[in-house]
Amino acid sequence: MTVVVPDRDQSATSHSLTLHRPLRIHRHGADRFSVDGTPTDCVLIAYHGLLEERPDLVVSGINHGPNMGEDVFYSGTVAAAIEGAMQGSPAIAASLVTREPADFRRSGALHPRAGGRSPAPGTAGTSQSSNVNLPHRPWREIRGVRITRLGTRVYQRHVDSQDRPARPRLLLDRRREPVWKTEAGTDVERRAPTASSR
Repeated sequence: MTVVVPDRDQSATSHSLTLHRPLRIHRHGADRFSVDGTPTDCVLIAYHGLLEERPDLVVSGINHGPNMGEDVFYSGTVAAAIEGAMQGSPAIAASLVTREPADFRRSGALHPRAGGRSPAPGTAGTSQSSNVNLPHRPWREIRGVRITRLGTRVYQRHVDSQDRPARPRLLLDRRREPVWKTEAGTDVERRAPTASSR
């Protein structure tokens, strides 16, 4: 197993690439590397600079906090899995559904079981990638795996103009809970109590 990760938080970097400067790669032991770039950069560097052959599986994450609904389009974690699939390997993006401090070793043990339905190797493409949201609870309390479609979430925005009245700034306030459309069969179906039924 080879680990290639960003050297800092890359939340909401989506599928961005670093094109206008060289990327620095740091070795942290045998088959352990960090990169001063995006998650997608890490996958490309692994494929085309660090690995001698194509990997059997690309695992991206574990992300801290869920990746559900339209959030998957902003997610660097999901983008790295998609890039792995585009490069020709089946791939899984994993996220732990909590924002509380957590022991990721326990979640890592759950992840292979939850990803048991991951796509088999085949032609390259995003159909080879899966997005898995791991519940923050012991495996014995989990009743199974559910395949869903993406739900819809709506962020509430507000304009902060207090400090510079002449030049107001539009800020995305991540402290506010999003509104969820809890449609049946979606990944946000049971998001309560902050869920909306509209």
